[in-house]
Order: sequence, then structure tokens, then C-alpha cells
Amino acid sequence: MNMNVRVVMVQVTVKVFLFFLVTIYGFGTCQTLINENDIGDQDETAVISSVDAVLARSATLPCDIEPTVKEDRVYMVLWYRDGHSKPIYSFDVRGRSFNNAKQWSDQNVFGARAYFVAISQPAVLTLDGVSLDDAGIYRCRVDFKTSPTRNFAMNLTVIVPPHQLLLYDKMGRDVKDTVGPLEENSDLVLTCEVRGGSPTPTVSWFINDRLEGGHLEVTTTNNVIVNRLEVKGLTRDRWNSTFKCQASNTKLVMPVEQTVRLDMLMRPLSVFIRQKPKELTGNKQVTIQCEVYGSRPKAVVTWMRENRLFRRGKILEENSTINDSLVMNSLTFTPVPEDDGSMLKCVGENPKLTSSGQEDSFMLNVVYPPQVVLNLGSTLNPDGIKEGDDVYFECNIKANPKQQKITWYHNGVLVSQNVSSGVIISTHSLVLQSVTRGHTGNYTCLAVNALGETMSPRVELKVRYAPVCKENDVQMIGASLDEVLNVQCRVDADPANVTFLWQFNNSGESFDAQPPRFATSSGNVSEFTYIPKSQKDYGTLTCWGANSIGRQAEPCIFQVVLASKPSPLSNCTLKSVNNQTIEIVDVECKAGYDGGLPQKFVLEAFDAHTMRLRINQTVSNTEFPTFHLDLGDLLPSPPSLKIIVYSVNGKGKSEMLVLDDIKLNDAEKRTDGISNISIVPLAALLTGSLLTLGIAVLVIVVIAVRKKRHCDSANHCSHHIALDATKTNPKSQRHNSSSMLEINTGDNRYVVAYTLKPAENCAYPQEETPRQPDILNTPRGEGSDDNTIGTAQQRPKPSPKDSFQTGGTTLELSSKSFPILSHSQSNNNYCDTSGTLGRARNRPRQDVSFGSFATMRREQHILTDNIPGPESCV
Repeated sequence: MNMNVRVVMVQVTVKVFLFFLVTIYGFGTCQTLINENDIGDQDETAVISSVDAVLARSATLPCDIEPTVKEDRVYMVLWYRDGHSKPIYSFDVRGRSFNNAKQWSDQNVFGARAYFVAISQPAVLTLDGVSLDDAGIYRCRVDFKTSPTRNFAMNLTVIVPPHQLLLYDKMGRDVKDTVGPLEENSDLVLTCEVRGGSPTPTVSWFINDRLEGGHLEVTTTNNVIVNRLEVKGLTRDRWNSTFKCQASNTKLVMPVEQTVRLDMLMRPLSVFIRQKPKELTGNKQVTIQCEVYGSRPKAVVTWMRENRLFRRGKILEENSTINDSLVMNSLTFTPVPEDDGSMLKCVGENPKLTSSGQEDSFMLNVVYPPQVVLNLGSTLNPDGIKEGDDVYFECNIKANPKQQKITWYHNGVLVSQNVSSGVIISTHSLVLQSVTRGHTGNYTCLAVNALGETMSPRVELKVRYAPVCKENDVQMIGASLDEVLNVQCRVDADPANVTFLWQFNNSGESFDAQPPRFATSSGNVSEFTYIPKSQKDYGTLTCWGANSIGRQAEPCIFQVVLASKPSPLSNCTLKSVNNQTIEIVDVECKAGYDGGLPQKFVLEAFDAHTMRLRINQTVSNTEFPTFHLDLGDLLPSPPSLKIIVYSVNGKGKSEMLVLDDIKLNDAEKRTDGISNISIVPLAALLTGSLLTLGIAVLVIVVIAVRKKRHCDSANHCSHHIALDATKTNPKSQRHNSSSMLEINTGDNRYVVAYTLKPAENCAYPQEETPRQPDILNTPRGEGSDDNTIGTAQQRPKPSPKDSFQTGGTTLELSSKSFPILSHSQSNNNYCDTSGTLGRARNRPRQDVSFGSFATMRREQHILTDNIPGPESCV
């Protein structure tokens, strides 16, 4: 059994036993026994021992009751206190068994607080609820049956533990569980104040359960003890250390103590950027990692570029599971050219400590294509540059790696150095000396490096200049008498606010035109109203412009001439481009008089059957206009063509020259490249033609003689006799309207065009049918040319169908060239006074609209030289 349990059981037994004795024998008997036992104590000597007891706790006063002789036994145990002559407690075994001993306690001293435990070794008197009044000297007297009485003296000391312990920091603030946080290398000061305690308690400091000395101060007046602990220069290994203040004045109870933990603010020990890239590519995302170690509390990581907070990109932070003072931070961003050459820093800093940051950094090497900016020279005024000034451009380039080449462009065209022309190119500059208006436009510079090429934004150069004519050449203006001319003078000028001066010059006079009366202007255009009244009013108009830069150096010149419609084309020749194919055919003509104005030439080709326009071409002014006809576009079934050619100027169109029923060869002739004309058939054809022509001439001579006789007798002309085309050419049966004569000589083929001309002294009656047109000679009558031309100029423009009402001659194109002998057509009915071929034929009159009198005359001379004929009737 546990010793404490046994002691308790003995105490309970003794108390019950004492209560039983008191009840039976009465208080008087016990008092008598005690008094009797007091006799003889005077001869015994007691030994004094010390006994400590804690206030309000239990005290045990030991007393050895074991007899020295085995057969002996205890009779009585009595307890005395200094100042008391009578016992204060008794344990009586007389006449009873040991377990039934009688116990008694003085109610004025211990009362029920005391009980004697006889079975313990040694026996003890236990006192509960010790107070300060219980302190003193107590004596225990033991009486035996045979052995002498034994006395034990003891001094009971009542100990009072400290009742309060307080901790203060350096600033006098109460400290409970944690002190700090304190910075590294700072001093720790803790004050432990203990109040109360008797005897005076001992106050001690323990650091991490190791005893440390301190500065002890004792104040006796207030019963206060103070112990101050100072630790100089705290290091980071002191972090989380425990500091304990302990106060104790007895071992009977646990000492009074208080423990605090040290919290510290610690700077980061290291900042490290992992895998610093040596090269970064512009506009390509990259991730940089940074580790910060050793900060308390956890470090705050920031990224800096050139001492400025880096705000681009995304920052991700991770905490280490191994070490709570390790922070891992990553920065993901896209480098830009502006980052090149700058310093990127990772800074780790304790958020509660100023100037505690640690950093690691590296230089950003960002490679990128050139960045190009073009600027006009800083000393130049962009709005004040005029002709003759010197201008320079500066091409500012940022590139990594460095640019390898710089090129310059003006309106997209490469600019090359030409010192003699005033174009000078240096490393980053373009110099233009004595600029003209031709230098106006957009300028760019192009830089190239290993990563690509970049064109700068455009910079516009405006060169201010005095007015100049938009048209450098002299402009021809054709006008009739009393015709109102609105002559526009257009100039280029910058600024465009131009004032104009008009002048007129002819061989006899020169005068200035007053602007308010004769001309109106707006910006860089002036319109002058001019009316020629007589031949003297034809001459030269000049226009001068002036602006803020200066006056026009050379005037704009307008030549006013007497003008009319142009003459028709003549001598048209048709030929293929090569000997293998005729899909491309050239029509070459000779230009007529231009009417005093610039002219152009037009060819229109119509389908002979449907009258649908198939080809339309225009060529510029030249002496021999040539039309290139791509007949391959008309395949696979090429039609017969009717072609019109004419010239046009500012006054209108000339008479139209008509080429009828031009047929293309069949596919075999166009693809095999071999001419189908052999020498034998050609010779036979030529012989037959000459024979027929001879017979026709003979018939014509006979008829002419008869008609002359008839004319002489009747004083009027008979009808012309035409050669029946159906007898000379079988193809004429299909073209009843044909009135052309075809002659083949060698490789050439000639077509004789015709013109209907009036005879001044020989007209047909209203009821008679008209004669066939002349074929050979042009009428020599007086005024015949003027009448023909005049009629063509005054006649209104016919439609294409009207142009084709006359009969034409079918032409089959071969690989050889052949001239077309042109013809003119007139609406007048007359009798030719010159020699003719053929016989009279009855057919209705046709509206003949187009012709060329001059051309017909030239071609008829060719035929006259080869085919002589009789004279016409007079």
C-alpha cells in the first residue's frame, strides 16, 4: 500500500480512538493522567530539530515512539509548545490496544487540525492549514512501560512563499508570453519583480533552462525583490529562446516562475537569382526565379528595373515546406527593346525592418530588330523650307545587335548618294543640298540587323516654291472667229494662293489683260475668257503666276490658232506581223492635216453581218499611225470585218475611211504557215484579168466614142457604162453592192476604192437611175475638191450602219501585205466628167457618207500609171 494512504488511515484511526477515550473516561480523567505524567519530565533532556512548513499547507512534526527494548511498549505520547505548561495534544495507549489508543487535541491550539499518525516511521503529528501563529518550538514526550521517558524538541518554521512575480521589458511594459520582436544586434533587458515571501525568496534567471546571473536588487521596506537581466547584442541564434524568472524560498512547494519567448526581426541572409539568362529575345516571354532566405518574419520580394518598381508581367510566390524563412518568387514577363541594357533586380526585404533589403541583379541583354525613327533636322522649320534651301534628315536607330545597313527611300524609291546632285548620305543622316520641288514627298529610312529589318514611319518634306506650269509644253488652242474660249491656266505652287497675270502677243502688238475684267482665279487655277474677232486676234496667250515665294520664272503659253476638223487618213495598208500566222494584223495609214490642233486616230472594227463592235483602238498623234489588231480574240469563228478609221481633234472628227468585208483565212491557212498562192494559178489569174481588162477597155472606148457623139448632138451626157462585176469576179455574185476593182500583181493585192462626186454641168434627171461611180481618175473640174471637202465637213456624223450602206469589196487576208486604196463617198448625185470603166447599171441610190478625196486621187494615179484608159466625156 502507498505510504501516504497508510498515513491517512492511521490518522483516521487515531482520531476515532481519541474521540472514543474522551467519551468514556471524560475530560477530567485525562487531565489527571496528564498532570501525573508531567512529574518526572524534569529529569529528561530534549534535542531540538528544525521543521519547516508552508503557510496554509500541512506540517508534520516527527516523534520517534519506537522502544529500545523489544518487549517494552508505549504508554503515552504528549505534545507541548513553548509557553504552555500543559500538553496540547496526547496519544494514550494505557489499558488499550495500540490501534485503539486515545487521542486528544487542545481546541484552543490545534483543535481538529492536528492528528497523530503512530504507524509511520517515525510517528508524526500532522497539522493541517498551518498559519503563521503555528510557528514555534514543540516538544514530544514519549512514555514507555519499562523504558525511561524520551523527549524530542523541534522548531516549527512557517514559510510564506512569494505571492506575486512580474516581468517588464526595457520600456517598462508587462511581458506575458513573448518578448519582442527585437532586431538583431539590439540589447535585451528583462526585469523580474517578486513581491512577498518569508523568508526572503531567491530570484533567479534561466535562459533555455540554463541558470544565468542577473543584477539583483532587494527592497526590504516593501518586501520586494527585483532581478534585472541584460543580454547585449542579440544574435539570430537567440531567436525563439526562452527566458525564465524563478523565485523560491523553500523546497516544500514549487518555486514561483514566469517564462517568456524571444521573438526577433531578422534581415534576409541571402537573395539569389537562379539561372540568369545571358540573352533575351524581344517580345518572347521568359520566367526568372529568385530565392530569399533567412528573414523573420517572411521576406517580401520585389522586382526592380533601374531602381524603379517593375510592374509588367506576373509574379508568383511559393513558400518552402522545409524552411519557413525561405521564399521562392518567380517573375514571368515579355522583354521589350526598352529593357535592353537595364539592370533587373530581385530585392528581398523584411517588411518590419527598414533598410534591411538584400538584392541580386543581372544586366538584361535583349536582342530585337531595329527600332527606327526618322526626324527632320532639329534646326529646320518644316513649314518654312523653300527651293534652294539645304535639308537634312536624321535616322535614329536602336538595335541589338547593332544595325548592319541603313538605306534611304523617297516615295518608296531608293535614294543613292550623288554628291554632284547634292545628295549626301552619312552614317545616320541624309543631306539634300539646294532642294527643289522634286524633293517634295515622303522620306523613310530602313535599318537591318541579324533579326530583321524595320522601316521608319514616313516623314513628309514640303518644299515651298514659286508657281510653275503643270503643262510644260505650249498648248495649242484652235478657235474659229467669234468663238468664246475659256482658257485655263493651271500651275503648281506651294503655297497655292497664287495671283495671275495674263498677256497677249501677236506679230503686231502685245498687251496685259486686266484680271477683274477678263480672268477669274481660284487657288492655283486661273480661267481667261478670250474671243478672237479677227485674224489679228490669233497669237500667243501667256499666263504668269506669283505667290509668297516669288514670281513664276517661265510663263504658261497658249497658242491660239485658226482651227478646223482634221483631214481623213489615207494610204492604209494591211499586213500580218509574221509569215506564220495572221492572228496579229497591223493597219498602217498616213495622217492627214491635223486642223491646227493635236489629233489622235481611232480604228473601229464591226462584224460585217451583225454590226457588233469587235475592236476599238486609239493611237496618239504621229505621222504614220499604226493599229495592231489581235485577231486571235475573234476566234474560233472569225467573222468578216468592216473597219472604220478616222482622226479626231478638239474640233471634231474627220471623214471616216471604210474598209468593207475583210475576211480571215480558214483555220488551215492560219495554222500551217504555208501560203496557198502558187505561181501557176497566180499567173493564170493575172493573164485572165489582163485579158478581161483589155476587152473591157475596148468596150469602154467604143461606148465612149458613141456617147461623145450623142452628147455633142443632144448637149447632155449619157449614163456611165459600168463593167459587170459578175463577169469578171465570181465572188461579186454574193456581193451585189460591190463596186470595187481587185487587181492581183505578184504578192500584192490592190483594192481600188471609189467616190461619188457631183458633176457641175451634168446632172441626172429625177426619173433616171444614177450612174456607177468613177473608178480611175479624179474629176478635174473647177472647185470639185472644195465642194467635196466642204460637203464632208458640214455633214452630220452618220451611224455605223449608215456608213456601211455602200457596197464593199471582200478581202481575204494572206500572209503577204497588201495596200488598201481608199475611197471617199458623198451624198451628192452627179455625172463624172472623167474617164470611167464599166457600164450603166440600174440600182437605187445609196447614202455614201465617208471618203478621202486626197487619198483617192493618189491611189487613182497609181492605177492610171498601170491601167491606161480613155478620157471621160465632157
